[in-house]
Amino acid sequence: MNRLKTNHPTRREPKQPMAWSTLIGHANIEKWFSVAIGKGRIGGSFLFVGQNGIGKRTAANLLAQTLLCQRSEPAEMSPCGLCESCVQVAAGTHVDVTRVGKPSDKTMIPLELLIGPPDARMQEGFCRDVRMRPMSGRRRIGIIEDADYLNEEGANCLLKTLEEPPLGAVIILIGTSEQRQLPTIRSRCQVIRFQSLTGESAVKLTRDIHGVEATDEKIIEATEIAGGDMHVALNLLSGQADQFREALSALFAAPHPDPVRIVRVIHSHIEQAGKEPTKRRAAMRDVFSFAVEYYRQQLRRDASERLSASRSLNRLDRSIRALRETDRSANQASLIECYSADIAAATTGDRGEIG
Repeated sequence: MNRLKTNHPTRREPKQPMAWSTLIGHANIEKWFSVAIGKGRIGGSFLFVGQNGIGKRTAANLLAQTLLCQRSEPAEMSPCGLCESCVQVAAGTHVDVTRVGKPSDKTMIPLELLIGPPDARMQEGFCRDVRMRPMSGRRRIGIIEDADYLNEEGANCLLKTLEEPPLGAVIILIGTSEQRQLPTIRSRCQVIRFQSLTGESAVKLTRDIHGVEATDEKIIEATEIAGGDMHVALNLLSGQADQFREALSALFAAPHPDPVRIVRVIHSHIEQAGKEPTKRRAAMRDVFSFAVEYYRQQLRRDASERLSASRSLNRLDRSIRALRETDRSANQASLIECYSADIAAATTGDRGEIG
């Protein structure tokens, strides 16, 4: 591969994928759907799971375009991307595609989005919409984009719809792992697992789709640090992120990490993300994803030097817990202070069940 000579990664306008061939790193999933559609066995409920940013939403859109394209038959697996249906699916405005996601100001998907408000239960919402007859296409398609944020009540109200979807309807739930879904949800869905991208696949996705120009080494390193979470990897591929990582590494490497300085570095990184809650939460994930990879590497160093790994193991456990707390929308200021104190003391920070 060609090496770029830029000192820092730059961002150009990303290209939008319009064909299954651009679903990078997931040829097996394209083949699976090709066979199912070819045999006329596509329908029912699916659970897409895998790390953030690796193509689950792209695959959901491609499947919707494939099934609704006005110029190509589904079995061809070649949506044109140009007809009215394909354009509307990509824009999120197709009348036969119902989408539900977690609002940025909520910690879970509101029940009202699934079954309507209290005074109009099952007269509005996702479950009602996916049961309606198609208005312009061949099928109804329902997509729940943040299935990790279904609470028990919300998940339970989906069970009948998932178990007995309308004839020809396709329902897709998108999450990060099977373990974050209730067993009753998992048992009613065909699970489609998206493997984390590594090596050339990560480089191709980062460059061709997200428009980031960086060396292969930097992209692969960022992907490894992010644990396969491409959203985090993209955030780490910036000049400011380099400075942040160097500062945090120096603090972690100290014999006695200073919790006050750790708090300052983390706060500084989050403030650079602005005031929007979703961006600040993404910056928090940057911090703790980096910490997880740092302490994983530290464990390897401890093992190679035959040193006690208990302190590094506690700090790794604390960083993993902090990631979970971030996903649960914990108070950011309190989380940063508690995390920094626990890292300094090399404790796990286990203060009870957090999911």
